[in-house]
Amino acid sequence: MANKKKNRGWKIVGIGCGCSLFILLILSGLYLYAGWLGYQEEPMFVEPLALSVQLEDSYIPTKPQEEKLFSIGYPEAFTILFYEEEIPGGGIQTVRLETWDYYSLALSLTFLNGELIAEDQLEITGPVDLASLPYYPEQFIAFMDLDQVLSAGGIASYIQIPLEELYMEEGVMYFAEGLSFGLKDNELVYIESFAISQ
Repeated sequence: MANKKKNRGWKIVGIGCGCSLFILLILSGLYLYAGWLGYQEEPMFVEPLALSVQLEDSYIPTKPQEEKLFSIGYPEAFTILFYEEEIPGGGIQTVRLETWDYYSLALSLTFLNGELIAEDQLEITGPVDLASLPYYPEQFIAFMDLDQVLSAGGIASYIQIPLEELYMEEGVMYFAEGLSFGLKDNELVYIESFAISQ
């Protein structure tokens, strides 16, 4: 009789230990998963390996853009936004909205699909001494993937910041030297170069 009680006692202890271990494993898994999710949301510094990406043809400047490039040269900073919109009669077209900034001329040009739609004066205080940009607007086309953007810009390292879903679902911002760009579903939707001081 005493032997049966001892065996039953060991079974209860074994079941108790097994349940405790099972709960501990579940809690550890949840903790590790939460840590992994937090890690995914943190900014990350990346130095990609040398890329050998086959690039699509670069953007070809339109006649109005070529005229500005010929008369005043490349911009000292630029912003390009890519999006799609419905066209009358059905269908969807890709829109390229560009702003070229010339701080030394206090001038900003806005192009919609290559057509000049605005010419604005910038408010500049003090002398401007800017270096030439290492990037050109025509290097970047709509919906490039990350490897294509890195290859087109010759980008050696960057910081990656996942965007909260509140701002853009599946969106990631990247920051490189003198450049920031945003991808949604691994497609380029926004790129901005910054003026670089001498």
